[in-house]
Amino acid sequence: MELLDFLPHFQASLNAISLVLIMMGYLAIKSGNHGLHKKIMISALFVSSVFLVSYLYYHANIGHVPFASEDGTIRAIYFTILFIHIAAAAVTLGMIIVTVWRALVKQDFVRHKAIARYTLPTWAFVCVSGIVVYAMAFHIYAAS
Repeated sequence: MELLDFLPHFQASLNAISLVLIMMGYLAIKSGNHGLHKKIMISALFVSSVFLVSYLYYHANIGHVPFASEDGTIRAIYFTILFIHIAAAAVTLGMIIVTVWRALVKQDFVRHKAIARYTLPTWAFVCVSGIVVYAMAFHIYAAS
């Protein structure tokens, strides 16, 4: 299997790992374990960064990947999910940067918490919707 053939599967795994890590980070901060929260969230940031680099590399080399289903309803559902996923990912990237900046650089935990309450669910949504897009494009409606 070529590297480019492997990357979508790798990227879906990274999305799943990121989702688990951000949920664990949430549970850590809710239980008052600030040190564990920091370690887990830095891990989530690292995994998501590896995803982003891998995703950009993949699409720089593959370009557009056509969706295989010819069913109009399925295509409409897929492209709606994909569009919302891409838009949310772009917004979430900025939110993650601001959230991390406020915690790690500014050490402004009041403002960090204020944006983190929105960053976490959007980041989780991006992870889940990315996995759904992957499943639809590479498994459920994969090209023959």
